[in-house]
Amino acid sequence: MKLKKNHILKYLSIVIIFTSWIVFYTIPRDLQYPLFFIPAIVLIFYSFYPYKKESVVAFLLFGIVIFRFFIPEDPSITNVSFWAAMIRAALLSSLFLIDRESLMKMYDYFRKYLFYIVIISLPFYLLYIANLLPIGQIATYIGEGGEGRTWNVYLFFSLQDHPFQGEILRFPAIFDEPGFLGVILAFVLAIDKFDLSKIQNKVFLFSGILTFSLAFYLLVAVYLLLSFHIEIKYKLYGAVTALLLISFGYIFFTAEFEDRIINRLVTDEGYFWEASGRVGLYVQYTILEGLRTLETKELLFGGGYQAHEGRGLTSGVTWDRLIFQLGIVFTGYLIALILFYGSKSRQTFLFSILFVLSMMQRPAVFIPLWFFLLIIGVIMDEKKINRNPR
Repeated sequence: MKLKKNHILKYLSIVIIFTSWIVFYTIPRDLQYPLFFIPAIVLIFYSFYPYKKESVVAFLLFGIVIFRFFIPEDPSITNVSFWAAMIRAALLSSLFLIDRESLMKMYDYFRKYLFYIVIISLPFYLLYIANLLPIGQIATYIGEGGEGRTWNVYLFFSLQDHPFQGEILRFPAIFDEPGFLGVILAFVLAIDKFDLSKIQNKVFLFSGILTFSLAFYLLVAVYLLLSFHIEIKYKLYGAVTALLLISFGYIFFTAEFEDRIINRLVTDEGYFWEASGRVGLYVQYTILEGLRTLETKELLFGGGYQAHEGRGLTSGVTWDRLIFQLGIVFTGYLIALILFYGSKSRQTFLFSILFVLSMMQRPAVFIPLWFFLLIIGVIMDEKKINRNPR
């Protein structure tokens, strides 16, 4: 029985969402390969490969840097990690081989599933912070290996349980971090040019604000600022709606956070010199000093997937992680590929700039979701696509 194209696209959309870092519904990574990755690769090559030269070139170029990211320090064909790297590189880069019309249909499914996730999770989250949720905590999730952070899992959402601050009441939906959701929503809104006439985009904007993600705020601000220079028209009520939602979020959460929203911009994880978080200027200074201790070969070409672990120099989700894993040469190569790939128009180049900026705070780009959004953000603006909105 031949699989219908729409069924394959729905399956690939589910793979894209649920093979990212998620607290809920997660499965062991070893099972992701036989259940998701390998079948997805087979389906892409079997059903969508358009045999276009530019697609093959993108597949090969991005495949090289992805493979370099995932291979261990001492690669060997007898090493399981070597073949895992091959599979991941093939999956991520094969997204470039899917024909554009299929990609847009897949993105329609992706938006629909993301909207369902957010719209189901959001009411339960709001009820909880208002102390009205009838169902309490249903599970506790601890980071891999029994170490690291802890999440309190509730019905359809989860909250990080900080050892000193308690629960962090930022909206993450089912994802592990509010910042992860915030970046996704910023990309989705940018792809749709912040068209707030759509209900889905209004929900995405509201949810993005409730993540209290600096990355979301900054990416949105950068996009809106740069977009004025390429004549993107925005309706006045959209700007007014955004202002009202931001005001609501600030008023509603200030008491609960005990001014941590302001502290996040100033001292907690802000951009000032004495900041104690991941992005303070002093932290960036210590990162640069730490990178200077690397051997020349490792600094230039990286050490592979786990090169950043146990260094004591990286917080794990800042730009220096890519330097440890890829080195300066391959990191520069990746950034150049992204900017070149998005150089088809001013609008697509703007999106590629946003993508590169997001890597400063969230460099874990080698997951299906990230590469999928990059491709969609670039092809969305192409006039060759005749997209019928659902």
